[in-house]
Amino acid sequence: MGTDAPFAADQDVLVDANIFYAIGHPSNPQYRRFRSAVQNAGVVCKLPRRVIGELGGPETDRVRTALNEGWAEIIDAPSPTDGDAVAASDIARRTIANETDQAEHEAEKTDAILAGLAIQYVRDRSTAGVVVLTDDKPARKGIENAVRAQGYTDAITVYGLADIIGDDPGDSMRLI
Repeated sequence: MGTDAPFAADQDVLVDANIFYAIGHPSNPQYRRFRSAVQNAGVVCKLPRRVIGELGGPETDRVRTALNEGWAEIIDAPSPTDGDAVAASDIARRTIANETDQAEHEAEKTDAILAGLAIQYVRDRSTAGVVVLTDDKPARKGIENAVRAQGYTDAITVYGLADIIGDDPGDSMRLI
């Protein structure tokens, strides 16, 4: 998608770990296209601490590069006293559990946290909206259900990596 990324500098962009896994290391074409789309849009990707943990910490090359170049920053999880954020996380967790046939307490917590953060950010910050980036289909459905239940469908959107950088089938093939 190049410079036509579906987000803008006046939006908060929350990013799931699977996006950083998908783009790979800074030398990968997907990483370079993602970085370019983010920088061209003037966006700073917000990476929850749990996402950073899933990626191996802030010193992994893909995370360190994004942080050092200023197009990503680490953020905290929503406050456990924020009722709307907790409710959104609970809705997302229930949906993810249903989608993956898991017990609710076994469902991915980071994905549910993204739903709570999206609600908190759109409510508490003066942005044009919130974009959540994830390629996890159960997480996407969980976040979308939480957003709908909380009444924020006009302010929060969920996208996948292909929405940002397009879908180049050559990306998955690497000749050595």
